[in-house]
Amino acid sequence: MMTLQEKSTIEVSVIMPTFNCLMYLPQAVNSVLSQDVSLELLIVDDGSTDGSDVWLQEQAAMDSRIVIIKGNHAGVSAARNLAIKQAKGSWVAFLDADDYWYANKLRMQLEALEEAQNCVLSFTEYDHFDEQGGDLGGCFQFWPRFTALFHKLDKAARLQPNSNISGKNNHSDSAFTLRGEAKACIYEENVIGTSTVMVRADILRRVSGFDESLFSASDWDLWLKISAFGGLSVVRKSTTGYLVRQNSISRNQEKRLHSVQFILERYRAPMELLNPNCFAPAFARFKLAQAEAYQNQPGGYLRAIFAYLQACYQIPSKRNMRACLSHIIYGLWRQT
Repeated sequence: MMTLQEKSTIEVSVIMPTFNCLMYLPQAVNSVLSQDVSLELLIVDDGSTDGSDVWLQEQAAMDSRIVIIKGNHAGVSAARNLAIKQAKGSWVAFLDADDYWYANKLRMQLEALEEAQNCVLSFTEYDHFDEQGGDLGGCFQFWPRFTALFHKLDKAARLQPNSNISGKNNHSDSAFTLRGEAKACIYEENVIGTSTVMVRADILRRVSGFDESLFSASDWDLWLKISAFGGLSVVRKSTTGYLVRQNSISRNQEKRLHSVQFILERYRAPMELLNPNCFAPAFARFKLAQAEAYQNQPGGYLRAIFAYLQACYQIPSKRNMRACLSHIIYGLWRQT
């Protein structure tokens, strides 16, 4: 059991929901316990049937930093919210049971947050891996507008001070802070990986945690909500390994898309106050996702074309036009 002194010195509460992830848990748990900060690890077992409960109890008996919470099998948002209520740290970090952290991940973020002022959330670059351990590349490179923002802010910082970015330096492995208009980038592209996030515990409770009514994208919804309270610290160095599982593609695409569309409208007004031009790229990204869902459905060929055209109308980029043209050509080829 954790002593009163240990409770009072916790810097970070780490929240890990798990459901039948026994084969991944050891790596995830060890990557947390090896961090060089004062922490507690709140693991929410959401009704696992693969022996996870026995293994977790054994680990908790060996390390007082581990706290096991029984979930109600009500989904990942509900599981995380259960742990948020019990978290004792000043900061809360999230890690999915099939992901893992690199050494010094939490220390790196805490130092960046200490340097920056009035930040409420920190996130980092992360790496994608397949189930065989193959490296699928970093996350940030998949988001062209976010990558372009790097270069724009770097150039501005070199030429003159900019209120939308701050930090000790602007090298590729440094941290910087998104403020003002720059914060709208997380609305344009859902670039934040949940397993990289650290957020202020008091702000997290003020906004009541994750919205359990959303079928999908409740994490994106929460980051957008929290962004109204302060700056966002971004660590460019990769700190996390993210597992891309073959069964991770949703069979409920329509429900997922509905959640994304709802979030787009929920935050459109506050985001447009930051950047009046942020809705077009956000809507174009939604239409691309919609088109990709339609093109694999029976009778979805024409619906996909219409969605692609809407994306091209909002953002007439080469990438969007190429995707639309490829779909049209593929459809004509299938009919020959």
